[in-house]
Amino acid sequence: MIKTLLFSALALYINFSFAQISVGQSSDFQSGTQGWEHGQANANSPFVVANNGPAGAGDAFLRTTNSGAPSGAGSKHAFINSQPEWTGNYTSAGVVSINFDVQNTGTKDLSLRIGLQSNNNSRWAVTSVPVVISAGTAWTNVSFNIDEASMFSAGNPAEMVSDILTDVTIIKIFSNDGTISPEYQGDSEVLFSDYDNITASSSLSVTDFIPTGEFTISPNPSRNKLNVKLSSYNESLKLEVFDVLGKKIHMGKVTNLETTVNVSNWKSGVYLVRISNDNVSQTKRFIKL
Repeated sequence: MIKTLLFSALALYINFSFAQISVGQSSDFQSGTQGWEHGQANANSPFVVANNGPAGAGDAFLRTTNSGAPSGAGSKHAFINSQPEWTGNYTSAGVVSINFDVQNTGTKDLSLRIGLQSNNNSRWAVTSVPVVISAGTAWTNVSFNIDEASMFSAGNPAEMVSDILTDVTIIKIFSNDGTISPEYQGDSEVLFSDYDNITASSSLSVTDFIPTGEFTISPNPSRNKLNVKLSSYNESLKLEVFDVLGKKIHMGKVTNLETTVNVSNWKSGVYLVRISNDNVSQTKRFIKL
């Protein structure tokens, strides 16, 4: 009897020890919410819809919304997972991106981000640039890179992104357009979103495979101006600049091989310069002195 109990305890320990994030980890919601929740039960808790996911009939998906109340469980548009399968050392596991299918059934846009909380409580790594899912968008697949270049540290006191990635205790998917503080908190406006096939991947999203020679920025750092020079011109290209919180501070069309932006009134700090069209994008860092 004692041997049996010891064996069972050892088996449970081994199973728990090895149950952590790994490449290919996926939530398809065919067997329930699979650990995705608001943290506390409430009237707006995420729930599973049995049909009409991306694959159609028989494909279950997770439906989320929020109350819009000033505070309390379910008030923000965010949901989390703290199960062992989604926590642990993302770096050693080789997980560098999270992708999923999403649809927006509401009348307001979503500004989606990924947040990873470390073991040190309110210390988060948050994806710098939100993925905007317009109101009424049907099922579409999106990807978020999970690395130092694509995330910033939020919380007080801040912790290095590289340290957070080695000790993740919570993963969060939430909507925040960069105007909401703290930066790891979801929007309190009532929003609606559906999710399926949330997957941990070892491949960076396609935007990181654009040749680095596509555009250059200079001078960098700079006090007064930012020159953006393209190796080739495409009339569909647009130029966007975000601060490290993901707030868009400049947007314009690219009309020449070289474009100059006046940055003299910008606050000192790090900015993300993105050139994109409907198919691909590339982002580089710019330092304003």
